[in-house]
Amino acid sequence: MKNTETIQHFIKQKRRQGERFVTKRNLGLVRFWRSLLFPQRCYFIATAMFLALFLFDLDSFLYQFVMFSFVLVGLAKEVWPRFMLAWHSLPGKAFVLFIYAVIANFALASAGGLVNEITGISANALPYSHNLALILMLPSWFFITTVIALLMITLLTPVYLFLLLLLKPMGLHKLWHAPNYRFVFTTALVRYLWTAALFFKAILIATQFGVFGQFSCIDDHSVVIGSECEPANEVVLVGDPATAETSAPLQLPLQPGVEEKDPKHPSLSMEKIISELNDSEDVSDVELGELIVNATKRAQAFRQGQLLLLAAFIYRYEADTRSRCAHVENSRVIEINDYEILQITTTESELGYEYKVIPCDSAAIGKGKVEG
Repeated sequence: MKNTETIQHFIKQKRRQGERFVTKRNLGLVRFWRSLLFPQRCYFIATAMFLALFLFDLDSFLYQFVMFSFVLVGLAKEVWPRFMLAWHSLPGKAFVLFIYAVIANFALASAGGLVNEITGISANALPYSHNLALILMLPSWFFITTVIALLMITLLTPVYLFLLLLLKPMGLHKLWHAPNYRFVFTTALVRYLWTAALFFKAILIATQFGVFGQFSCIDDHSVVIGSECEPANEVVLVGDPATAETSAPLQLPLQPGVEEKDPKHPSLSMEKIISELNDSEDVSDVELGELIVNATKRAQAFRQGQLLLLAAFIYRYEADTRSRCAHVENSRVIEINDYEILQITTTESELGYEYKVIPCDSAAIGKGKVEG
């Protein structure tokens, strides 16, 4: 009986000690959580979710979306006040407006090129279609601007971390932040890692949706030779022995006057790389090849969708069914100037329309034969 009471007393004593230990730990965790600012809490939650992703195999699109959302909210909370501070200064406004002007200029130029690619004439004759093309280009330029911003932050953050390490012994690093801002260097390091992760995630998403297709030559199945795009045969990335027997390696065209033995020619270097990739049996090389092929297909599909939507808009809304200039039956017309018109007819082509510039035959200029 006495031994039983001794054991029960020992168990109660250890239980009270354990409860006190857990209570102290809980209080320490609560104090730690309360000492963090809102962006630091967002980074902490995202990091905890990242660790749980590997420990419990919780990988899913929704899970990653929530995880990166915490990172974006934390970054926005820290960057926005600094952006507003720069905006309220004259140099800051000039810099921001300069960036917007550069982006707008490139977007307008690429939109004009998209209209010209479809119709074969200048986009000045199609103002509404030019505006729609600009809207269609916005996703691509939004992603490319985001990627450039993340890249600049990723490249400059190590300099910031180095300065923090140099100034930390002197205590000067605290002057750059609020008095209650704790764990300055650790937060900067975590922020840097998450910014780099966002950079690669933005590239991956943009590649999967094909929004980078217009910045390369993959739309017309070409490769870059020097500064121009030249047509190339099909690129075969061999991963299956059955495919290897029937597939031919890539043969890139040489520019006139270049000998095949010239090692400095870029097409020979590219051919050598692709040949080595075709002969490789490494699983990672095969996966990389599949990723490149899928990205190319998605970019082509994205570009084709832009062209189809813009071509339908030009025919249905920009072009006129009636005109002072004679045109063939069941066609639509866009007047380029007083002497020329763009005649649009439906065909069985890839885009579904045919564009032809013809003279304007009207009562004022004179009648002529309109080719059917």
